[in-house]
Amino acid sequence: MTEKNPTNWEQHYLDQETPWDKGRPAPGLAAFLKNHPAPTGRVLVPGCGLGHDVRALSAAGGDETEVIGFDLSPTAMKIAGDFAKVGREHFLTGDYFNLPDELHGSFDWIWEHTCFCAINQEDRKTYVEACATALKPGGHLLAVFYLNPYDEEHLPGEGPPHGCSLEELKELFGGSFEISEQWQPDDAYPGREGKELMMILKKR
Repeated sequence: MTEKNPTNWEQHYLDQETPWDKGRPAPGLAAFLKNHPAPTGRVLVPGCGLGHDVRALSAAGGDETEVIGFDLSPTAMKIAGDFAKVGREHFLTGDYFNLPDELHGSFDWIWEHTCFCAINQEDRKTYVEACATALKPGGHLLAVFYLNPYDEEHLPGEGPPHGCSLEELKELFGGSFEISEQWQPDDAYPGREGKELMMILKKR
């Protein structure tokens, strides 16, 4: 929990109340890695939770890729680190809005999944700034954005997760990034079909 993000993620992991954790990599990421060259170099995964996406990226990238999973919750990072290593992945506890200086401008790729939709909506500009800070010039943000997480029990203004629109994404990221590709993923967790948007954005 931070001043900018009042949700106590650490307590959720301590209480084992983590409905967002599906026990496997995001389907959109798994499909991307199956059909495209894996991101190489240094890859950052903010809000990585138990690290399923981290391990998928690490296994796909092999020796050419170092993947750092980053999360507010020390318990999540401890559990993630207890999984058998599949490559050059490791995990750090910290606040994405206050990245350590040594991580500034040091990443070739960022993978975004469920971090953007989990933060307070008024902090999204700060999130974009954090991504731009972490990436090298010309670095890439590969992301799956949850456009519409709402149903009869979960209404706009509630959450997390919080939805977003393509127009909002273009406005938020347009200053620091250019959109290289965008598509609706064919694969999604049950209930999210047609509600997600994947993008590759390049840091200007």
